[in-house]
Amino acid sequence: MNRICLVIIFCIITEILFAQKLIDSIAIREDFNVFEKILKKGHPALYDYIDQDSLDYMFESTKESLAFASSDIDFYKKILTISSKIKDGNLQVLFPNTVGTDQYYFPLITKIINRQLYTDTDDFDIPIGSRINLINDRKISTVLEKLKKYVPTYGNNSSRKYREIELKFGLYFAYEFGIHKKFIIQYTTPDGIDTTKVIPAESFVKATRRNTNRNSYFANFHDQQNGFSYYSSFISGNSPFVYYKKELNTAVLVVNSFNGDTRVFKSNLTRIFKEIKKKKVRHLVIDIRRNNNGFRANAIQLYSFIATNIFKQRISEYVATINIPEKKHLVRTFYNEKQFLKDKFNYHPIYDGWKITFDDMETIMVPDKHRFKGNIYVLISGTTFSAASTFALNVKNDTTATLVGEETGGGYYFSTGEFPVYYELPNTKIGLMMYLEKINHYIKDTTIAKGSGVPPDKHILLTTEDLINGTDPELDYIFRLIKG
Repeated sequence: MNRICLVIIFCIITEILFAQKLIDSIAIREDFNVFEKILKKGHPALYDYIDQDSLDYMFESTKESLAFASSDIDFYKKILTISSKIKDGNLQVLFPNTVGTDQYYFPLITKIINRQLYTDTDDFDIPIGSRINLINDRKISTVLEKLKKYVPTYGNNSSRKYREIELKFGLYFAYEFGIHKKFIIQYTTPDGIDTTKVIPAESFVKATRRNTNRNSYFANFHDQQNGFSYYSSFISGNSPFVYYKKELNTAVLVVNSFNGDTRVFKSNLTRIFKEIKKKKVRHLVIDIRRNNNGFRANAIQLYSFIATNIFKQRISEYVATINIPEKKHLVRTFYNEKQFLKDKFNYHPIYDGWKITFDDMETIMVPDKHRFKGNIYVLISGTTFSAASTFALNVKNDTTATLVGEETGGGYYFSTGEFPVYYELPNTKIGLMMYLEKINHYIKDTTIAKGSGVPPDKHILLTTEDLINGTDPELDYIFRLIKG
């Protein structure tokens, strides 16, 4: 490395902003004990991916190392190591608010392809599709490995981790390496030229605005202009919408979220499927690649429009407790404890908790009278989570529809959900979100490896060429398949 680069690195290191709160060891130990009690008393799937002896050992060894944790950030990383071993996609340890990334944010918009990091816009005169090799002299392979722990996933799923990291790269980079005012970026352009550039940090708001211009949002593929208008309709809009490829007799239904009033959601779907039927469409594509939240009832309603028979989603629901543990550290919950936990589970005890083996929503899991009867393709990705992943599992159980894309972020065999509780540790003020219920899914294919998401029937991933050209490879595959 030449003398100029060494000088640049020294300048950047001296500009790292260490915003952290110093905490004494007694307070840290107290918070750790609260954290341990919450998990051991309330988590419904604590030992599904790690045995009790191994987890107990992690707790004890971490306690011994707490003397070396002097700040909220140090402590946060220690408990994150434990939570990541539990491998629950809905168990979130929230970062201390002492780190303010609002003014000094990593400015490049990134995309992860085949475990490598690429630019997803052409900002700072860095071409789209440039491979980032080093940031502040840190290898990207090492950076990505360190950032994985910030994204909770079920089992060994990595697709969700990469989709979350690429979207929030600047945030996780600050969590792991501190806040910087400048960054040395060493990258390789698409035509093979190795280049080094120093770029300033940006405000979070400014970087977020540029996020709408991602080439991987495929505006060109849809003959649209990239920008906020396209982003708000195709990418971030919560209401389902449909567009048509007349030359292929195909409808594309985009469902980015299952949030919203269930009656309004059903009304919108009814209107859309009546329109599809009126147009005599033969092929239907349902795009849930960016759908990561919402109400289960809305997912059920959507599936009823493509179901050929009565269907199922769950075989059982389990809780380890019918009392919220460590209530004095509880910040909020969305449901009444008595009505949801005690009234629901009290008469269904088993040796280690409470379990019910019926699904009170099965009465609505029937085909809708306006259901689509043509060829069906469903697009999924690592971002597909929660109710959307359950919808994808319904499709997986049904051999008449085809899943296209990458493994979902939601669990295949089970997930946690239904009853979220939010805690705040008393001294560090670190937040913890945990769901008290474990849901065992109804599945037909038992050959899928434990710890997986819902796998696609046709696995298609973005290439660097797709990224540069703005080509949507999954939709392109389906359109070519329909065209023959």
